[in-house]
Amino acid sequence: MLRIVVILCGILLGLLATAILIASNYSYVLAGLRYLIANPWGIVTLINLGIGLLFIAVWLWLVEPVRWRAAIWIIALFLLGNVVTLAYLLCRTCQVRRWSELFLPSRSSERQ
Repeated sequence: MLRIVVILCGILLGLLATAILIASNYSYVLAGLRYLIANPWGIVTLINLGIGLLFIAVWLWLVEPVRWRAAIWIIALFLLGNVVTLAYLLCRTCQVRRWSELFLPSRSSERQ
C-alpha cells in the first residue's frame, strides 16, 4: 500500500513541476503574483495556500525526528510550496514500513 503512495506522490510531483515550468515560460512569477493579488479571489487563494502550508509545516515539525532537517524542510516549504510537500512525502514514504509511521510522530526518545 505504501508503494501506491510513492507512485502517487511521484506522479503529482511530476505534474506540479511540469505545470510550474509551463507557467514559467508564459510569464515571470512576480507578474503572475501581481495578477493574482489584483483579484479578491486571488487573495483568498493565497491565504488558503498560506494556511495549508502552515499546517504542513507544523505536521512536518512533529513527524521529522531530526530538528535541523525539519527546519530546512520547512524553510524550503515556504519558499517553494507544495513541491516540497510532495518531495517530503515521497522521501518519508520510502523510509517507513507502516502507514502509522508515515503520518504520526515517532517516539520522543528518537528525536535529535
